[in-house]
Amino acid sequence: MAQKVLCRCEPRKFDPTFRGPVHNRNCTDVLCCVAFIIVILGYIALGTVAWIHGDPRKVVYPTDSYGQFCGQKGTTNAKKAILFYFNILKCASPAVLINLQCPTTQLCVPKCPDRFATYSEMQYHYKSNKSYWEYYRQFCKPGFDNPHKAVSQVLRDEDCPSMIVPSRPCK
Repeated sequence: MAQKVLCRCEPRKFDPTFRGPVHNRNCTDVLCCVAFIIVILGYIALGTVAWIHGDPRKVVYPTDSYGQFCGQKGTTNAKKAILFYFNILKCASPAVLINLQCPTTQLCVPKCPDRFATYSEMQYHYKSNKSYWEYYRQFCKPGFDNPHKAVSQVLRDEDCPSMIVPSRPCK
């Protein structure tokens, strides 16, 4: 069923009984206006504090667990523009909302993992082929160079991730 569209193409006719808007008006939105002005002033104060004490690099570059920026020119991580999380599932916990930080080790890496691997699998293959360790080590903490360390100790000390899952960055 088609709806009728009302079109008022003609001007309204003069009504001699119309007395105009209500003469006895008062301002009912004073509290809302005051609250709105307070919020605007709060935003201005927050913006000023952020401008003076903030670091815009934190918006542009990801930071690792040590506070170093990933991919920033002139730093040791200049060629490591990707942030790698040891255990991304820990980022899904409610603790992230309280701390505003994912409670897992994060490292800057040059590229995303391109194959699945576990630390125990790397230890098993290390005896026959050292390239497994070379690949896995790039996702471990800087300076960690002990492929024989027990898996339980590596995970406790968070030297390396328990497993590496293939991924790619969002574009």
